[in-house]
Amino acid sequence: MQKDTYPLVTIAIPTYQAEEFLAETLSTALSQTYPNIEILISDDGSTDGTLEIAKEFQKNSAVDFKILNHDRLGMVDNWNYCITMSQGKYIKFLFQDDLLASNCVDEMVKLAQEDDDIGLVFSPRVLILAEGAELDERCLYVYRGCDNLHQAWSNLQSVQWGRELLEDPNLLESPINKIGEPSTVMIKKEVFEEIGSFDPDLCQIVDVDMWLRIMGRYKIAFIDEKLSSFRLHTQQQTLSNMDSGEHL
Repeated sequence: MQKDTYPLVTIAIPTYQAEEFLAETLSTALSQTYPNIEILISDDGSTDGTLEIAKEFQKNSAVDFKILNHDRLGMVDNWNYCITMSQGKYIKFLFQDDLLASNCVDEMVKLAQEDDDIGLVFSPRVLILAEGAELDERCLYVYRGCDNLHQAWSNLQSVQWGRELLEDPNLLESPINKIGEPSTVMIKKEVFEEIGSFDPDLCQIVDVDMWLRIMGRYKIAFIDEKLSSFRLHTQQQTLSNMDSGEHL
């Protein structure tokens, strides 16, 4: 495939009060070896230094870099706004505290382009405990339960119809999320046009709901290489949900 035929990939970064980790996150987005990307930051009304950090990176960026600033939508609606505003054939979510390997987009697009029926590509990720998280029992609980998620499938293949995964006898066994967080996946944009957006009525397993819906219509592709990093820290929404009991 010639360089000028590489499909556009949107690296979509929904942000809110993201100043602590955003610079590191953006550095990995801009270090991608894949030549045709756009960076899309959708900021959900941050009042800290998020926008200032984003604008500094935007000034020095050689790729198309958009910053969308809007009133508070809420977490899931902000994810969906990213989808609406993305121009790419593929959407690569990157959460504000996570990281991408430099070859992440390259490897995912390469596999996705092999089969038009592939709707989602995923890979394992590195787990990072932020400073202080190693002393937090909630973080440690999540950390112990979410490593090597893909190994919980009974017959995961490089490319297979998602319906096969829906029939997996381990589907509803722990861990319930055997794909991973949105930072671990790349999704063809037309998938959302076909099956709809993330469900804002859910406060937990929002991503799992989406992965299951995609499995019902598309092929799922898997790369057995850690292409992203998931950072656990004490301010994550999952931990807030655990404290309130909403994760149940």
